[in-house]
Amino acid sequence: MQSFIALYGFLDLVLRAYLLATQSVVVGGVAFLTLVLSPLDGKLDVEEAPIARRCLRILFWSCCASVVGEIVAVGVLTAMLVGTLQVDFAVAASADAVVSHFIAMILSGALALYARLDARSFFMWRMGAVALALLLACAHVGVTHAASRPVASALLVTTEIVHVLAAAIWIGGIPFFLVALGMTKRGEARRFIASRFSRSAMWAVGALIIAGLLMMTRHTPDLTALYETNYGMLLSTKIVLLFGLLCFAAANLSTTRKLWRVSATPIRRLLRFAEVEVGLGLVALFCAAALASASLPIDGGAERTSLSEIAARFAPRWPSFHSPAYAELSAAKAASSVAEPQTSGPLSPADIAWAEMNHHLAGVFVVLMGVFALLERHRRTAPVVRHWPLLFLLLGGVLVIRADETAWPLGPIGFFESLRDPQIVQHKVITILIATFAIFEWQVRRGRFKSDWPAFVFPITTGAAAAFLLTHYGHTEGAEEVLIAISHTPIALLGVVSASARWLEIRLSDSVAGRIGGYVWPVAFMLSGVLLLLYREA
Repeated sequence: MQSFIALYGFLDLVLRAYLLATQSVVVGGVAFLTLVLSPLDGKLDVEEAPIARRCLRILFWSCCASVVGEIVAVGVLTAMLVGTLQVDFAVAASADAVVSHFIAMILSGALALYARLDARSFFMWRMGAVALALLLACAHVGVTHAASRPVASALLVTTEIVHVLAAAIWIGGIPFFLVALGMTKRGEARRFIASRFSRSAMWAVGALIIAGLLMMTRHTPDLTALYETNYGMLLSTKIVLLFGLLCFAAANLSTTRKLWRVSATPIRRLLRFAEVEVGLGLVALFCAAALASASLPIDGGAERTSLSEIAARFAPRWPSFHSPAYAELSAAKAASSVAEPQTSGPLSPADIAWAEMNHHLAGVFVVLMGVFALLERHRRTAPVVRHWPLLFLLLGGVLVIRADETAWPLGPIGFFESLRDPQIVQHKVITILIATFAIFEWQVRRGRFKSDWPAFVFPITTGAAAAFLLTHYGHTEGAEEVLIAISHTPIALLGVVSASARWLEIRLSDSVAGRIGGYVWPVAFMLSGVLLLLYREA
């Protein structure tokens, strides 16, 4: 039980992100079917008629995924309450958060039954599905800051509901928009679907921004909290991701307006940009999940750093490649385990040098990969430098050995015992993503795959690693952790840029946007490497 409790923070973060994603797709699907496809009922030709059935199928499986996630969330939260509060099962199961998850599970199941209806019946009874989707959004708000305040504010709860609904209508509706637009053959139907969804998305974006600004003013006492606390850093990251989403949305809005004037306007770029919006939206939802676990600055419970501390930490300094012997580290002098944690004291000079060496080595690898990736674009150098993904495999090996000096293979804590520590688990996950990236991308560069899907391992693993890095310290509140989060956030955001650019390079390889993407991600790699080279632990 102690091991489970130690991992609960990480499990809670992953579950929150998973449920946010699945329920956004559920609510977004209901909104898309109601606002976009319902007016088209009976107006589509024979080839386009299956669009609604395909969307209902996606809605059904999204509801099923939400039900499974809620069942796991109920079990995990109940077990945590029983283990920490020493209460019986009935008391733990009656907690407000557990009840909210249980209600969301029932609502998701009811919507799954709705999604099994044929298209005509769903459109006829669509207001029932809309009511269930609204209740699902309300149930989710039951596990957010707005509802967990000592005295819940009706204004904040309402604002949170609007925020969740707006995000779902916009981001959760995009997968259905992609399916519908991809299946239409006639320019008139494409024009109608694109314009209807764009209109609903614009209203959703407006509501999202207004609700977000209102919650920000209520949760953060001043603007300095945006960079002096973990909550503020995550919120600032969400704002940056929102800006990226709005850039792609603006480009798609321009295409939609052209489509309205000329029905034969190509929609390929619109579809590919919308795919990138989905990816950015998922990362933003991951940040939102971490926000729900972070202490609010307005409560005074979150430790803060200061601008002077930030300036001192990030003053430029040449990277150091001196690594102390393992025997000099604090981990070598203390045989404590994760199961019996001790109060950690300040880092020793050897600990600091060890951690900085890890980041500086990673910086060298990442800069070299970016340089080699650019050189690969030239015929003369391509045969030699196309093996650059192997550097990532080498980097993964370095991280396995050096990333967690307290654990296997160097430290006194065994491999399985170390998995009780959420920070070590995240390191292992990121290392696995790096190794997966390296193996697949190397084979892609060598032309060993006949199908196209292995090329997408690059953007998917890079985006996933960036999401984990963005929230790597989101569940801790120490002032030192805030400084580490500040240093990791730009690197993670550059990872999101790399993933998006590589996706566009693959999906729009014969267009200007794809060619630009092919230059953007290597440059983003090099910038990430430079930031790693400048990293300071203290």
